[in-house]
Amino acid sequence: MFLVLDGHPAHRAKIVAAYVQSLKGQLELHFLPGYAPDLNPDEFVWNHLRQSGVTKTPLKQNEQLKARVEKDLAKIKRNPRLVRSFFCAESVGYILD
Repeated sequence: MFLVLDGHPAHRAKIVAAYVQSLKGQLELHFLPGYAPDLNPDEFVWNHLRQSGVTKTPLKQNEQLKARVEKDLAKIKRNPRLVRSFFCAESVGYILD
């Protein structure tokens, strides 16, 4: 299995490397370049949220930002076509069956 990661320090931690090594080749980590938001599907998710999520509709009285973001992310999760679109962006270059 191939796992594509950004350069977050947690992804490069010794415990992660030890775990991957313990799998004896069943998992390969592939790191994105240092700054490459156009290659990372997560960035497309956050951009979508900025365009249509919490920033477009004010929080209601006593509504928590965390709860709103989780609700917006859950809405995306229920839309497989939208999720696929994040991986099909030309700059990402992932191949999906």
